[in-house]
Amino acid sequence: MTIEQMKQATFPKANFENWQEEAVRTLKGKPYEQLITPTFEGIDLEPLYTAEHLHKTLNHSAVISHAKKESTWLVAQTTNAGSASEFLHKAKEQLNLGNDMIVYKATVPSWAWSATEIEDLAELLNSHPFHLSIKDSDDQIMQVFDRMSQQQLDELNGYIEGPVSVQSLSRNISTSAIHYAGGTAVHELAYALLALSKQAEEQAELTKVATQFEIDTNFFMEIAKLRAFRVLWKAFSSAYNQKEEAINVIANTSLRSYSQLDPTVNLLRAGNAAFSAVLGGADILSVSPHDALTGTSPTSERIARNVQLVIREETMVNKMIDPSAGSFYVESLTADLVRQSWDLFLKTLDMNPAEQEDYLMSLAKNVHSSRIQAIAKRKASLIGTNVYANPSDSIVTTDTAKEYGRLAVPFEQLRKHFGEFPLQTAVVSFGVLKDVKPRADFVQGFLQAGGLNPVMSPVFSDAQSAWHWVKSNQMEYVVCAAKDEMTNEILPQFLNIADQQTIIDVAGRHTEENKWREQGLNGSIFASQDVIAKMQQLIDVKKNGGHGNEA
Repeated sequence: MTIEQMKQATFPKANFENWQEEAVRTLKGKPYEQLITPTFEGIDLEPLYTAEHLHKTLNHSAVISHAKKESTWLVAQTTNAGSASEFLHKAKEQLNLGNDMIVYKATVPSWAWSATEIEDLAELLNSHPFHLSIKDSDDQIMQVFDRMSQQQLDELNGYIEGPVSVQSLSRNISTSAIHYAGGTAVHELAYALLALSKQAEEQAELTKVATQFEIDTNFFMEIAKLRAFRVLWKAFSSAYNQKEEAINVIANTSLRSYSQLDPTVNLLRAGNAAFSAVLGGADILSVSPHDALTGTSPTSERIARNVQLVIREETMVNKMIDPSAGSFYVESLTADLVRQSWDLFLKTLDMNPAEQEDYLMSLAKNVHSSRIQAIAKRKASLIGTNVYANPSDSIVTTDTAKEYGRLAVPFEQLRKHFGEFPLQTAVVSFGVLKDVKPRADFVQGFLQAGGLNPVMSPVFSDAQSAWHWVKSNQMEYVVCAAKDEMTNEILPQFLNIADQQTIIDVAGRHTEENKWREQGLNGSIFASQDVIAKMQQLIDVKKNGGHGNEA
């Protein structure tokens, strides 16, 4: 074919039905529904989105663009310090390094502030945007507002969160509680609307209010969550006779997916969440350092700040409002979240505040249990934690690490347990290396996720040699791996010569497993198995001296 012929070549126009037929053919007889992915929000994700999906969006893009004040956002990294003087020093330093806001998160007990430090802080707050998160109404930092004139108070540009209020400051409505209880995007949005409705009952106009969301690693869902809130805010304003003014959205990268195992992966999680927050239209953004669970360092704080600066300077998304507008997928997700969140809001609106809290928290906790199950069965991945785990990672126990409803906690507890009470473990392979390696590698990854550090044996051709290797290396727990035919042949022989103290499992599911249990087999390791439950069973068996079978 010549160049001219290539230029003139055309292709038949394809539609969704053509694509679906091709997809079904590729699935080789499996149903098309297998390509549809359910989410914890109750939304089914299609494998392909087209313009036909936009019929349900009701021109949401125009609403979102109108509801945001400007295209850029404020970098609002928390200033971590141990005293008032250190806070002031670091806050000034961070402003010079790229921070746009002064962010204070109260500690318990709160710091003592001298008169000079209060004056210094007042000067900073009068000249920069700020966000104060207060835990106790007696926090001495609140003295700063007593030092200001009424004109200075009126000119403040700040947000306050906690059991305090300052008339000239915007109230910060946070959805952190429902998020860290395990809530979905739908739960968080409904929670925000309920909080806003309570505020609307207390004051005629919601002129000074901001809403804060935690942003997790579900990239497109988090983009859609922030976009959906803008649409919901318009509907809420109309229903409550509020002025349809733009509302500020504060976004924090969530710690829910953070792990103490392979903590540098947290940096990838933070970058993912930060970018989705920006694309979703956050007005103020804070990125959690990758070592936030165990104590930050100047390096980690700098990297977290630079995540935002790199996004701002390299992607140019700060030059446009609603950069994800027009994506069939994101627009469809946004519409689904708007509909479901508004329905949940209306369903709970007539409940009293305690009932609302209890109902939404119960929904969130149920989802949290489902998330843990998905992680435990490795249907969802936490890189470095339940997949690609590094058994040499150590665990540092801190109070902070226990908070935030983190999904990695059960795996961290297993790693800590086996660090204190080691279980000498081996994967014993039989047959030919190329045949057994995929199964042996799977078992190795499974055990490493559970906190064990298995030794990979040579490949054996007979049970006697394998058992001799196990005993000479003083192994307490052994997983036998081989192709099915080899397993059926050699495992009964291995069980016959093994002692009762050694815990023995087999790799894979086998029809003869119940019969082998009568010979001393403990159980098996297979795909979609609950790693946490399996490791707990091994802990119990070891406590019993090596005796016992899986239920």
